[in-house]
Amino acid sequence: MTNSFKGNIYYDANKSLIKNNVTFLLGPRKCGKTFCMKQLHKGHSNALYIDIKADFSSESDKRGFINNVVEDIRKNKEIIYLIDEVTYLPSPDADIAKIAETYSDSNNGKTKIVFAGSQSKSLDVWGHRAFAGNASFVKGDFLSYPEWLAFKGTNEISENTYADFVNHTREFYKDFVSTEEYLKGCLDETVISNQKAVEYITGNDYEDLDVDMLLDTLYASLVTLRDHTTYDTIADRSLLSKNIRRYFAKDLIIDDTELENRTVDFFSERYSRFRQMNGYDCQRALRFLRDCGLITLTYVTSKKDDVDPYFISKFLKDSSELYLKRDILKNINITINYPMFFVDIVSSVLGEKMPKTLPSKLIGSIVECHVRSLLPSSGAFEYRDEDGAEIDYVTTSGKALEFAASNKDLSELHFDKLPDLADKILLTKDRSGTYCGIKEIPYYEFIFNCSNGKNLLTC
Repeated sequence: MTNSFKGNIYYDANKSLIKNNVTFLLGPRKCGKTFCMKQLHKGHSNALYIDIKADFSSESDKRGFINNVVEDIRKNKEIIYLIDEVTYLPSPDADIAKIAETYSDSNNGKTKIVFAGSQSKSLDVWGHRAFAGNASFVKGDFLSYPEWLAFKGTNEISENTYADFVNHTREFYKDFVSTEEYLKGCLDETVISNQKAVEYITGNDYEDLDVDMLLDTLYASLVTLRDHTTYDTIADRSLLSKNIRRYFAKDLIIDDTELENRTVDFFSERYSRFRQMNGYDCQRALRFLRDCGLITLTYVTSKKDDVDPYFISKFLKDSSELYLKRDILKNINITINYPMFFVDIVSSVLGEKMPKTLPSKLIGSIVECHVRSLLPSSGAFEYRDEDGAEIDYVTTSGKALEFAASNKDLSELHFDKLPDLADKILLTKDRSGTYCGIKEIPYYEFIFNCSNGKNLLTC
């Protein structure tokens, strides 16, 4: 990560630090929270950066540090504590509550604290429990498309700069090894946060998950994205292999027969394992990946007048409701949120044969995943009927979008399946304007306008 570049997370955190006594810095693991904390440390002369995991060798030293923080709050000392890796405190939820109680008993306006850690779900829960409405919560994220443009020093919003963003964002994160290593870290951090906390966090117990279950889910999502593969299709391994060869290997323009066969076999095995995963493990794998911010789950239905707006949330909660595997695969579209992870997963299969420039069809899949991650998933669904007609994104209020990185003909669209749609938007390669009541927007412009960090281009 480049030392001189300040992303949106820095400006949001710094603004909160100035206005509030306590700030919680949240976001996916390794998205840049620690980097932001160190930039805040350099920007404030009275700031003290502490890494709980690295700076203390014993639990008693950590307790002593918390006691010092509490004493400084009581004395109204003018200092900024930047406390990183909060998960590694002796009893993180109790220690945060102790600090919150001290603030409530003191007339303090000078002692400020920023909490950060890799397990954002736990930190979010602990912070809201302890401080209620008396703390600020800043959400960070992996580098957005506008931030990439700012980092590269350009204002050009185009197909070329978006492709550059997709192909090279990983270079911005120097310590990113692989999606597999990333998931291992996420699981480890989650287990540690559960073991150390005094109070139980509902739905955050994932000790029985393993990395292969999570990877099977992510690899399978690429296949379902390209072919909207049904339960009946994947029950037939030969048919599944044929579809993968047609919809995935060919999209990568693989001209090496051995590599094509290896790719098909690899995805077939991963998808078959995902299909064989029991419903309970499938639900927990999907919930964990969503909690980590890595995937978006979209409800799929053909019944616009009978949309269940709570299907996803009900499915992800531990409950007595029965969800058949057939219904899970039929009613949920799984998409990977960040292009960096999408590209890394494909690269892990192809290795040195990974194309330097991704083919347009694969860019189209990445665009669909990326756009879904930027849009609200509640109050929306994907329309798909038994004849295969689809509308990528429909809101219950009557707005619809079709995702594409190419210029689709009107004959390829299915907006007419829902005649009461009020707003219809088609993402395109380079067309813009309104035609036959459909607003056309180049996909890179739409992604830019929906992403955080646009302000950096005017700083």
